Amino acid sequence: MFNVVKVNGDSMSPELTNGDFVIVSRFFRSLKVGDLVVADHPRYNSIVKRIVEVCERKGILLEGCNNSSVTSEQMGWIRRTLVSGKVRFKVRA
Repeated sequence: MFNVVKVNGDSMSPELTNGDFVIVSRFFRSLKVGDLVVADHPRYNSIVKRIVEVCERKGILLEGCNNSSVTSEQMGWIRRTLVSGKVRFKVRA
């Protein structure tokens, strides 16, 4: 199934800006560096970020595109099970 998620904020700018929409697939086989994902972060709730590192033991490390984004270090490693979907398409607002 696909979900539509509205981007809130400019942490992924210039790739995604406030008000853009992303089409997210809940069905994916793998996660790799460079993938855009929606994750249910324990501290920051639902976020759209890019995967910057994948580790079998630790999980995944995420980051935004913009300096206004929370850093990878602040977000920390999250479990793969917290990824609710992989971004398949972007729609500009």
